[in-house]
Amino acid sequence: MISIDDRLSEIRWIRNEIWRCRRLLETELPGAEREVVEKRLLEQLSDFKWLLQVAFPLTLCSEVNSTKIATIGPSGSTEAPIESAAMASTDRFGMSIGS
Repeated sequence: MISIDDRLSEIRWIRNEIWRCRRLLETELPGAEREVVEKRLLEQLSDFKWLLQVAFPLTLCSEVNSTKIATIGPSGSTEAPIESAAMASTDRFGMSIGS
């Protein structure tokens, strides 16, 4: 059985990976490398949401499932929805623990 401390460590690690990917996307990356980082970011966001649902099923389940991604900027931009999703995930987690 996995303890809550183990889950929290996993959540922190994935959160750090999300921020690392977001910082990389703010730099000038070649097209293929940018796509790889964007794909990795989306995978990390999915894992982050899943871990939150597993670690805190009663307090976060409905909030995490109802997260909406706002599109900011020109249509067709892939950076804005990804950034919004990362912020929504981390903001909701921060609010739930009283930060």
